[in-house]
Amino acid sequence: MNKKEKAYELYNSGFSYGEISNELFISKSTAHGYVKELKLTRSKNLKNSLNASSDKGLSVFSKERTNEQKSSHTFTGNELVEKQFDEIEFTGKFLELIGKPSIPFSAIIWGLPKGGKSNLVIRLADYLFEYFGTVCYFASEEGISSTLKLKIIEIGGSKMLFSILKNKDEIRAFLKNTKFDFVFIDSINAAGIDHKFLEILKEESPKTSFIGIVQATKSGNFKGDQALTHNCDFVIKVVEGIAYYQGRFNQSGQLEIFKDPLYSKNPIDIHKDIKVKRVQKNRNEAKEDSENSNHISHEEIVDVKKPEAPIQFTYELKKPYEEMTTIEKSKAVIIQILLNKVKSDTFKKLF
Repeated sequence: MNKKEKAYELYNSGFSYGEISNELFISKSTAHGYVKELKLTRSKNLKNSLNASSDKGLSVFSKERTNEQKSSHTFTGNELVEKQFDEIEFTGKFLELIGKPSIPFSAIIWGLPKGGKSNLVIRLADYLFEYFGTVCYFASEEGISSTLKLKIIEIGGSKMLFSILKNKDEIRAFLKNTKFDFVFIDSINAAGIDHKFLEILKEESPKTSFIGIVQATKSGNFKGDQALTHNCDFVIKVVEGIAYYQGRFNQSGQLEIFKDPLYSKNPIDIHKDIKVKRVQKNRNEAKEDSENSNHISHEEIVDVKKPEAPIQFTYELKKPYEEMTTIEKSKAVIIQILLNKVKSDTFKKLF
């Protein structure tokens, strides 16, 4: 250790410049110069070290931020604003009540018996089938009954698929092999399904919208697992023929179920060449399923065929009709129907 470093060490130990000069046999001014020089040198080195650490930390932080931005579970606000979501183009009464749900959605509909709950659900299910895709209605509570028959007659019949499976595990197994755009479970209580099991069904069919129907207690309260309402997009409560809506796609509102027709049948059969696709291992299994069927339909469940356009389009489609999803086909047909109506109304006004 040279005299400069020794002087600096003594200074840091509490020695005065006079004591340092006596200890090292140097003048007081020389001792002061040594200490001052090393102070400046050490301070400069410390500053450079801190700057280097700061730059390194910033580099690591920037790298982490870059990786975070590239992560699939993060996004910016502007990216969300620019993102296009698939929406169901509801019209009429269902648009007034629900709005335009994104795809897929989940919903809970509940109310007391005889209050109109099942009548609303049947109409919503048939409306979705008529215009927007494949539907499976699990009539777990009513089963094959005269009351269910009456509800179907009241809506002018329906070609959507009904199932009388009542066990949640059987429902799960069926949905693993058969995919639908919309699934109704009437009721969640009768099938023994809680919110955890419903989330499992959603995870196993991520492209399917689930609508669960829930009973009410005699006092009019929600019956069963309250958590069912926590992870859904909207809830509809039905009381004495009036549906009360709360959800993400529309402001809170209400609708009288029996006052006017909620929808009209689609003049175009969007399911003409579209069948529900079901995975079957062999012919024996298919035969066994047919003999022990718990599902009611006007047609067999077969592989999907390429559909032909059911209507002549006068506007340019974004992509070929046969490459569209069921929802996209429905949107295209509805737009063309509206265009035809506008042209017809304009023509009538001319005369």
